[in-house]
Amino acid sequence: MGNQTHPAYRGPWPRIRRTILERDGHTCQIRGPRCTTIATHVDHIIPVNSGGPWWEPDNLRASCRNCNLTRVNRNPQDAWKQSTTHITLIVGPPGAGKTTHVKTHAKPGDLIIDYDQIAAALGGELANPNHNPQTPQHIGGHTPSGNALHKATMSARNALIKSLRQGKSGVKKAWIISANPKAESMFPFHEVIVIDPGRDVVLGQVKKAGRPSNWVQLVDQWYFSRNRNASESNNSREW
Repeated sequence: MGNQTHPAYRGPWPRIRRTILERDGHTCQIRGPRCTTIATHVDHIIPVNSGGPWWEPDNLRASCRNCNLTRVNRNPQDAWKQSTTHITLIVGPPGAGKTTHVKTHAKPGDLIIDYDQIAAALGGELANPNHNPQTPQHIGGHTPSGNALHKATMSARNALIKSLRQGKSGVKKAWIISANPKAESMFPFHEVIVIDPGRDVVLGQVKKAGRPSNWVQLVDQWYFSRNRNASESNNSREW
């Protein structure tokens, strides 16, 4: 059942919990080594962090406290899954308007993890026209000038992401902004918002903003990688 302060346990959860306990006769359905048989918790059969639905009755079963807590993932890097911090991952190609979206929707006190803004705070340049990134985390050309400053930016960014993973950020809402086409497989998140108005629109916005000429290539790289990832996912099979 996990941390009862998690937002997903509000709303209809108390009613659903009672229904599941009554359905299973208040008897633990897991029957682990330390089972007490008396169900006071409700367990997700397929864990939510593995894609299981929060409130679907077919994915819920009554469990005793010992069996339910034994199933909780205690890896400190996965603590975010039970944290009260809601993490929204903002994904999209360079120049799509990801930062603008967050600025429009974020509230005071929200944690915003944006490589560009961290670089700027450390004195870096948001767009280095001579930089042609080769690694996914740099796509978009948003790297500060100077290798030392880049390392400092990445160190600060990674420290913030680590605090989210370990459930130690202490904030109610966090935003992670990424132009990595594989962002969903790299970062913790409870919600994903893809900012993608289409290649032509993005290129128009890039031109209007006066971005360096290499941004056209970076945008095309994003779409190529994103479409390839989607194709590979669709072609995968479970035998």
